[in-house]
Amino acid sequence: MKRSTCLSAMLVGLSLMTASVAFGAPSAPPTEEGQPAKPTLVAQAKRGEKPTLKLVQPTDPAPAEGGSAPAAPTEPAAAPASSDPAPAVETTQPAISLGSAAAPSDSPSAAPEEPKAKPKPRPWAGTNIFAMTSMTTATAFAGQQQDYNPMVDMSIWLMPRYAINDAFQLRLLSIFFYEFTNGDFTQTRNEPRFSDTTLGLWYRKIPEIPGVGIKPMVALNLGAPTSPESRARTLIVNPGATLQLVKGFEHVLGGEVLMIGNMTYSHPIYRYSTPERRGEMPYQPLCGGASLNCGSQLLGLTNPSDQLIYGITVVGEWGKFSPAFAYRGTSQWAYQPGNNEQTVQVAGQNVPVESAPGFQPTNVRQLSYFSFWLDYMANAWFTAEVGYWMSRPILNEDGTFGNPFFSRYQDMRVYLGFNFAIDSIMKALEGGATDAGIVRAQNKQPMWNF
Repeated sequence: MKRSTCLSAMLVGLSLMTASVAFGAPSAPPTEEGQPAKPTLVAQAKRGEKPTLKLVQPTDPAPAEGGSAPAAPTEPAAAPASSDPAPAVETTQPAISLGSAAAPSDSPSAAPEEPKAKPKPRPWAGTNIFAMTSMTTATAFAGQQQDYNPMVDMSIWLMPRYAINDAFQLRLLSIFFYEFTNGDFTQTRNEPRFSDTTLGLWYRKIPEIPGVGIKPMVALNLGAPTSPESRARTLIVNPGATLQLVKGFEHVLGGEVLMIGNMTYSHPIYRYSTPERRGEMPYQPLCGGASLNCGSQLLGLTNPSDQLIYGITVVGEWGKFSPAFAYRGTSQWAYQPGNNEQTVQVAGQNVPVESAPGFQPTNVRQLSYFSFWLDYMANAWFTAEVGYWMSRPILNEDGTFGNPFFSRYQDMRVYLGFNFAIDSIMKALEGGATDAGIVRAQNKQPMWNF
């Protein structure tokens, strides 16, 4: 009994020794029939814990019933062993990936989109045509003035612009008038007329005034006598200069407000200091008493030698609506005739007309213009407008200051207008994106400024 127990213990010890030696021995080189599978390191970890490596021995799938185990893939025969010691085998650490990580994709990542180039500014940007039909308030209210003088007319404002470069821009203004009635405004019935044509060279690269956010711009102007009034005044050319200041305010009751101040000085150049007739008189006027109409001479105002125009325009924008108002003042310094330039015939002789001391006439004329309107932007290139304006001398006939906003005996008008942004129309026809916003606010320049 004791002997059998000792023999059993010896057999168990020999078995354990044999197993340990077999486990520690290196794998035999592959034979021609196949190569044994290699053990695999597998990362195992629970969420939030440090992963550990575990050695897993590969197992061949069990053969099907009645069949044999699958044969190992055939590989080329191993090279004969050399007498040199075998090089050390480097074991590569397997990559560890947690279960929460996304699997890598074989598809290449999309290249980032290149930023679109900013479209080049169009040279004719800001070009507009404004068509307006106006009517004096006395036309609708016959009792407003003592004499009924109805007046309905239309005007077309041509306002092309051309950008030479980022700094300089050309702006032109010419207005066509046509009166439908037979009022006292024109000399002949249904007379088509043009205003003076003004060309301005604007410089737009002056930096903003720091701290206040005011953007200044300056311009040199040149006016041509294309109106019948200027030709009657013998105007040759009207040079001048303009200073404009623009200030914007954002987030005003949910909208935006733009203030535009401007000042223009001009020095007209005439052939004569007094106007002349448009044609010869059909008869020779007679002189009698204190008449000054002798020798085909006509009484009238002398031409202005210098002119200063100053104004302010405030434009708001709330959605598609844009209310605005504008005020413009004009000061003119007219030529003053000498004592020998005005004469009266007394007993067949020309006697100079002189003013008594302290009663010399002034040569300064003050004019005012006020307007308010409401724009509705139907789309990017069409804007409808309804408004009111009045122009008058600042002083009344008695020398007191008059009301600049309303006066029944002055030229008060209501009008309906339509503005067409030509550059935006061209963009729409070409299929490009058009600029939005109120036309007056975008242009940064009121039409009344020329």
